[in-house]
Amino acid sequence: MNKLRLVLALALIWGLAAPMMTWAWLKNSSPIEEAANPERVGQTKEDRQRNATLLTGYEYNKYVVAITGYNGQDRQQVVFWDRQHAVRARVGPRGNYKCGMTLLKDGTLLLATCKNNNEEDPTKKKFDIFVYASSNNGESWEMIGETPLSGKEPSLTALPDGSVVLSAQKGYFGPGTKYKEEINLARSPDGGRTWETSVLPGSDYPRNMIVEADGSLLFVRAAKFDWTRANEGSPNFQLCRSQDGSKTWSFSESVINWDEKRRFGEVSAIRLRDGRLLAAIRSLQKGAPVGDMHGFGITLLTESSDDGKTWSNPRAISRTAEVHTYLTELTDGRLLATYSNYHLPFGVYAIVSSDGGQTWDHDHPVQLALSSLNQVGWPVTLQLDDGSLVTAYALTAYLKQPPDMFVTETVHWRLP
Repeated sequence: MNKLRLVLALALIWGLAAPMMTWAWLKNSSPIEEAANPERVGQTKEDRQRNATLLTGYEYNKYVVAITGYNGQDRQQVVFWDRQHAVRARVGPRGNYKCGMTLLKDGTLLLATCKNNNEEDPTKKKFDIFVYASSNNGESWEMIGETPLSGKEPSLTALPDGSVVLSAQKGYFGPGTKYKEEINLARSPDGGRTWETSVLPGSDYPRNMIVEADGSLLFVRAAKFDWTRANEGSPNFQLCRSQDGSKTWSFSESVINWDEKRRFGEVSAIRLRDGRLLAAIRSLQKGAPVGDMHGFGITLLTESSDDGKTWSNPRAISRTAEVHTYLTELTDGRLLATYSNYHLPFGVYAIVSSDGGQTWDHDHPVQLALSSLNQVGWPVTLQLDDGSLVTAYALTAYLKQPPDMFVTETVHWRLP
């Protein structure tokens, strides 16, 4: 009887401590996925013993979304910095938050950012979406309009005919909301000044859309996804295709060849020059002490060689608490993964792969922006015609000054 009571008590504690859900772990994960267990963090046995002392003892339910700032990190390291000049700019006023960005045919950068207009009352949160443009590679931004949407986590995609497509999570979370049932879609025929709105069934929203060679649209997302329910959802992708610039859509489910199935979301998919599809997804770190994919989120990578019908077993490409990954294929053939740190130092970072995503240079991350708190991210990186890069993101710039603590920024930079 005592054993039974203990088991029930532990189960209850686990349920209360996991604000998201508990997922299955991969059997054959890469060594980077051992990092959630303090006893396995570090390059040597001695390092792991030291890290175990430094990384244990946290009561994660006492931290917002389980983020201590040290989650799963190897603390037996020092970092040597190389600094490079870059041009950073604020987009609009304080209060602007996560954003999407795209490049128009004439070289104009277009950016859509969300702003919470009811920060003080959680039942009335309403995220409006504003549109900005830059004609000087992101050095300055001008507001050109406001969409009729209420949404978060936007993405922007420029189409060959000059129109622009916007997707976003539903941005109102009060009574009557349908954010678990559909996402926002909008199309602009005039560079982001006016918008025709619609909705798309399904709760998962893409990091980006792919413009195919024939001008059609493809985006990849989790099939039947629900962040908040432990036993609902699909371990596969849904492929969403449009032949008419987002007016109508067709859907198909594609199979991910998991070693052991798990849930995921926030898909960033790109079509490589060799025809393969590559997708970064956000999931939960193997061995996480709580089922929260903020403090214990991780980025997995999978690929398809048959136009998205089947996908390889996803493998880890990030460390613990590194999420919001956005993939960019550069003109020199390298891949760039831009992501958010939900561990210290909070901010936006990028890593590079020189072999098509098989390996990534974790020892030389690019620090693109620092945030005073973990509320940071949703970065998007675009490459311009001259080879330079522009990254857009959100961060906490005014830590003790609510409600407008957040800002949207861009940084114009070059990769060595």
